[in-house]
Amino acid sequence: VTPRAARPKPLPRVSAPRPPRAPPVPAVALHNATEAPPAAVETSAGEPLHPLVVAADEALISAAKGALDALYKDRPIPRFYVLETVARVPYFAYLSCLHLWETLGDRHRAARMRLHFAQSDNELQHLIIMEALGGGDSFPDRFLAKHAAVLYYWAVVLVYLVSPRQAYHLSELIEAHAFQTYDAYLEEAGEWLRGQEAPQCAVEYYGPSGAGARPGPGPASLYDVFERVRDDEGEHREALACMARGGEGDLDECVVG
Repeated sequence: VTPRAARPKPLPRVSAPRPPRAPPVPAVALHNATEAPPAAVETSAGEPLHPLVVAADEALISAAKGALDALYKDRPIPRFYVLETVARVPYFAYLSCLHLWETLGDRHRAARMRLHFAQSDNELQHLIIMEALGGGDSFPDRFLAKHAAVLYYWAVVLVYLVSPRQAYHLSELIEAHAFQTYDAYLEEAGEWLRGQEAPQCAVEYYGPSGAGARPGPGPASLYDVFERVRDDEGEHREALACMARGGEGDLDECVVG
């Protein structure tokens, strides 16, 4: 009888190290979050959205903002974590619909698909930064963010299938809110942020050789990181505003940066 081979011992489980946490973040009121972001890019193509559509989108975003204000008063980083988790979702929804139309034979929107993929990757980097700062440490915050993201995904899919321009307008308002919120945080907590070290994930992404590099040196402080995140949101907002107002016109005029 051939003896049975000895079973190999299971490999020990190794937990991946958690990213370093930044020092506690000061609470701020974000009272300037109602200021207007830079003017949107205007295009000549397309008819204006119906006033009822605009009003419905604005009412939805106003309600969401009120809920965030109530739930995350004096908790800016968890608020940013939730915001970045949800902000990625529309780009996933757009890509799902565009892939469906491509499968059915409509293949003239490849540039739009590439743009939305780049936008979703940029939002992912924002989310990684907020996680490195401890924004997703609390289970209730993660639960809220992920469930809201799933619900919002299907809502955007339905809207995009019926009216891409309305879906773009809705996301335009979300990105405008993100820009305003980050801009207010920079003003309120600027002194503290300038004294904090930038997390490594942000240095790698926004550094001279990173995918999010901009002219000049990489971020030297947490203030520089939030400044770049804010500017990213402003560029997303302008591109979405352009597509919401420009219909299916030349996409090149909607690409910012």
